[in-house]
Amino acid sequence: MSRRAYNASDRSLEHHIDDGLVGGSPVRSVDERTGDIVQQLQLLIQEPMENLQLDGGRTDVGSNESMFGDTAEASDGSFQMASGMATPTTNTINATVDTSAGGHTWDFLANAAQMFERASELKEVAAADIRKGYDMQGYQWRGYEIQKRLYMTYRRQVYPQYQCIQHDVQEVRKQANCIDSTATFYNFRSSSLGDGYRGQINHFQLRDLICATSDYDVYYYHSDGVHRWNPWLRSRRCVMSRSKMPRSFRVSSMCVDRGIVFTGDYKGRYCLKSLWSDDDWDGSGVVTGSLGPTDTDNDIVNHATCSVSRGGAPQILASHNSGVLRQLDVQRLEVVDAVPFEWAVNCSATMPNGGALDCVVGDCVDGVLLDRRQKSVVARLSGHRDFSFACSFSPDGRLVATGSQDSSARVYDVRWPQQTLATLCGYMGAMRVVKFSGDGRFLLAAEPADYVHVYDVQTLAQAQDIEFMGETSGAAFSPDSNCLFVGISDALHGSGLAEFTSIDGPGIVDML
Repeated sequence: MSRRAYNASDRSLEHHIDDGLVGGSPVRSVDERTGDIVQQLQLLIQEPMENLQLDGGRTDVGSNESMFGDTAEASDGSFQMASGMATPTTNTINATVDTSAGGHTWDFLANAAQMFERASELKEVAAADIRKGYDMQGYQWRGYEIQKRLYMTYRRQVYPQYQCIQHDVQEVRKQANCIDSTATFYNFRSSSLGDGYRGQINHFQLRDLICATSDYDVYYYHSDGVHRWNPWLRSRRCVMSRSKMPRSFRVSSMCVDRGIVFTGDYKGRYCLKSLWSDDDWDGSGVVTGSLGPTDTDNDIVNHATCSVSRGGAPQILASHNSGVLRQLDVQRLEVVDAVPFEWAVNCSATMPNGGALDCVVGDCVDGVLLDRRQKSVVARLSGHRDFSFACSFSPDGRLVATGSQDSSARVYDVRWPQQTLATLCGYMGAMRVVKFSGDGRFLLAAEPADYVHVYDVQTLAQAQDIEFMGETSGAAFSPDSNCLFVGISDALHGSGLAEFTSIDGPGIVDML
């Protein structure tokens, strides 16, 4: 992220995150919101829209639909509308649709706006509920399919895009691979909904806040601490209480692996707890410390990941906004290595199986492959148009993926990193999280809201789009790749945690 600390002006960039903000504006009454949305939707029918057709009451939205609207670029923490977007194609929408033999019509723009007046009907959703017409957030859509498609199109139109470097999103999309996004690799199994399952997003650019250590252990950061969710028992409990953290500790990153819970904050500090200790599950036994020489507001821990030393000791690799990559020895609670960069480090990943390379991305359009033994850059990963916030190695160490604010994820072959293997674009904006599955078959890329994409790594031509309504608090595979977990954090449409299971995994009986 930019070197300046996250401040109050950045609140305008948050969408459905905290304090009742909706698109940067205070929440108003339902009637006011409905009127605003009808007005916005009516503007859409005055101009051509891409990949949206209405024929005989049926709406088809292309799976590779582009963003058709202005993008916002950052300027001192505020939005400016960027011009130069590509002109959409000539398909249009009519304001009314003939729905009966007698020629009666109804205004489906107003019906689409009624989404804001509807509420989730379920607190827990199972696969059987999906077959009854519900979605994974507990909304009933049977008979409202047209309105839903129109509403999701509207969300794509108005969702703000944050740019640190001005660029034309359409130019990025022109380079993207042609993807068939109708594939199914993971089936929905269940979701738990409500504020108790709402992931706390403290910075709009930092969304890697979901960790899974097994099919039954999913960790997420809640407003009162780090929680563990068991999707099979549909239960949760706090494993690191917020009350055990320093009063001014504001979590910006977390990782859970090898029996360790680690959280980093805005001042370069950390809280750490062993899950294998004899301490109670109320969060006691939390160790606090500082990764840097001083506690400064510009030393945000943007990302943290667990690794092991050559001797097998657990370590934490922390990426700092101050431009330093630090390695913490968990047993000694000492920083054993620090590599400086000329730009803020937003994310880092370690090559598995004892490899000597780290992938590092940050406030630079190019990512780098770093030889940690020599502390030297051995290759640059070029192609992105804006800063990157996510990276991941495949389990065999052959591939590395990066996610950028230019709305794309790129895949590189470590043996020939000068050329991009694939450019994968989304719908809403930045690719905030990218992760390979444990078996190396799939790559997930999470957008800031509404979409998580799962790509087939072998072909890089097929994908599954997981669609919902709201901000993404994170996404993660289980270590055995059998499960995929998605976090939704949204004040308007509801929050929750959703579980998907592999179609090739062991047989799953729907939990009723």
